[in-house]
Amino acid sequence: MGSQPPNFSWVLPGRLAGLALPRIPAHYQFLWSQGVRHLVSLTERGPPYSDTCPGLRVHRIRVPDFCPPTPEQIDRFVRIVDEANARGEAVGVHCALGYGRTGTMLACYLVKKRGLSGRQAVAEIRRLRPGSIETREQEKAVYQFYQRTK
Repeated sequence: MGSQPPNFSWVLPGRLAGLALPRIPAHYQFLWSQGVRHLVSLTERGPPYSDTCPGLRVHRIRVPDFCPPTPEQIDRFVRIVDEANARGEAVGVHCALGYGRTGTMLACYLVKKRGLSGRQAVAEIRRLRPGSIETREQEKAVYQFYQRTK
């Protein structure tokens, strides 16, 4: 099983999970054992030891801490998850602590996948992962994504 990365939880079981920065090789083994084949890294520096799990593909989308992702970054994230899921592969997404940037991306994906409004998606991510989506700007990024996808 390996040791679970901090703040790991499934948002769409077997498809999409959020987590904090993986810090040790065992965290990657855990992700792999859960079927995670793609790790979307939102931190400005890449995650340490990610090369210890060669099959796990790391996608870098650099979003500064406490900032919202850009529309282009959100679209890229949604595309990564869609393509991976279509192949039966799960995706993990992390920032530093797994709340702000991670929560924002997860909420956007729920808008896309489950047809939730921005408000509903933010509420759902906060229910699943308390403390998520930390700033007004991050909330707004989810609402704007919803407006764009309508």
